[in-house]
Amino acid sequence: MKPVVIKVGGGAIAGGALEDLPDLVSAGYRVVVVHGGGLQLTRMLDALRIPTRFHEGLRVTDEETIEVAENVFAGGVNKNLVRGMGALGVLAAGISGTDGPTLLVEPVQGLGRVGEVVRVEPRLIETLWGGAFVPVVAPLGLGPAGAYNVNADSAAAALAVGLGAGHLLVLTDVDGLLEGGETVETILPDRCEAYVESGLAAGGMVPKLRAAAEAARGGVEARILNGNKKGALAAAVAGERVGTLISEGVAACKQ
Repeated sequence: MKPVVIKVGGGAIAGGALEDLPDLVSAGYRVVVVHGGGLQLTRMLDALRIPTRFHEGLRVTDEETIEVAENVFAGGVNKNLVRGMGALGVLAAGISGTDGPTLLVEPVQGLGRVGEVVRVEPRLIETLWGGAFVPVVAPLGLGPAGAYNVNADSAAAALAVGLGAGHLLVLTDVDGLLEGGETVETILPDRCEAYVESGLAAGGMVPKLRAAAEAARGGVEARILNGNKKGALAAAVAGERVGTLISEGVAACKQ
């Protein structure tokens, strides 16, 4: 079975889709969890009186900010998720993309220490799988100046392609991409940008949709799912109609 990459936020995992993890792992799936943590980082920066600035949805990250980001993402957020998975009975190990290194990045011009993944090195993740651990990956990558902040949705897509995953499951707080109050069931990756340009995909849905399209172009079946619903992961891996599927192989595309 091909690996499953799951992108989650930086919050608690109880009472939601991640409660499906024990069954997925028991069924033999090799799982990687990639997490965000933007809200936690903003709160910490505010407490330290470090200003937060965004450009086209990406956090401008100077030297001071990346130091805080590494502590927040690879520290508290990552370890809380690892402990939460342990409470579900899942063996998990927390790393960041700089460990190994696993995610190698190039700087995004004009944004300081923000990186775009250009190569995935799978050896550390494969080693953790060999020990029956689920890797929990913080969104940081290694670049020419050290650690770089990486958009978590993009990091998950890059990992999914780099690991040859069968599924990328992007968890959010709605049932997928919505149009007229209804979930868009299937989208061809080349049509995703049209939803952004029309405004139907806005805010946090934009990077999720773009990341899903990136993964789909790399041969991965990607879905945007409601992470608050237990059973969503199992249904997605089973191929049931749940969330929004982005894939080169969809038979129909709702325009």
